[in-house]
Amino acid sequence: MKVEITDDVGVFADRIDGMLRRDPLRHTVIATAVANRRSGLDTASEPSVFLSAHDDATTVGFAIKVAGREIFLGELPAESLDAVVEALVRVAPQSGGVEGTADVAAAFARRWTRISGVPSRLAFVNHLYRSGPLRFPDVPGSARCATDADLALCAEWLWAMHDESGIGPGGGNTAALRRRIATGRWWLWERDGRPVGLAAHQAPAHGWSRIGPAYTPPGERGNGYASILTAHVARIIGTEGLGACLFAAADNPTSNKIYRAIGFELVCDFAHYAFG
Repeated sequence: MKVEITDDVGVFADRIDGMLRRDPLRHTVIATAVANRRSGLDTASEPSVFLSAHDDATTVGFAIKVAGREIFLGELPAESLDAVVEALVRVAPQSGGVEGTADVAAAFARRWTRISGVPSRLAFVNHLYRSGPLRFPDVPGSARCATDADLALCAEWLWAMHDESGIGPGGGNTAALRRRIATGRWWLWERDGRPVGLAAHQAPAHGWSRIGPAYTPPGERGNGYASILTAHVARIIGTEGLGACLFAAADNPTSNKIYRAIGFELVCDFAHYAFG
């Protein structure tokens, strides 16, 4: 088993293209990260780690660690894990955690602890959903595309979402957020002329677009705004000939109930293990 590491996203994209196309939904996070980096939507001052595992001339697995984020795993056969973990311990020893499908992430975390000596623990689990036939609740208000004039509000809500979820800082890079809003993929639900909820979707990648971030301020919850705005964004994605998907925290019964009620279907679970 051969492991190759590069910081060149174009080289990495060429290596893994066939695997992404075979299962683009499972690999939505990595596919989106590649698309954002190649388009210039994401920039970083520190290099990223793009890893691929090869059996002779065939790419059989991959993983990434982009600047400011933890390790994210794509498909990785069991026989590649020792070599992959050894390589990542060497080039990214300060990594704070890893995320991937539940089985692969658990096996990776065990090996990380054995090879690095750093303990790991299950931090959280996310459900991955895909859109089915959509249902639209009757909710007062309407959707509109966010503009640069909404930058401060979007940043405030993004910070609040990250703070509530415990996933770390977010919304602080004003230039990056401005670029995202300018794509036309950030939406607000308004009632009586004031924004009451936010939902965005990511760059299309291999036939899918992932919804997120999504946020409703505490004082506006319970009115159906998240439900209708998520359904609206999913419909927009569908009109572009794409499938819509999203993640929901497994321990958040409210969000899971919302997404299932409007027509989203469970695909699989992703687990996040923290190191240290």
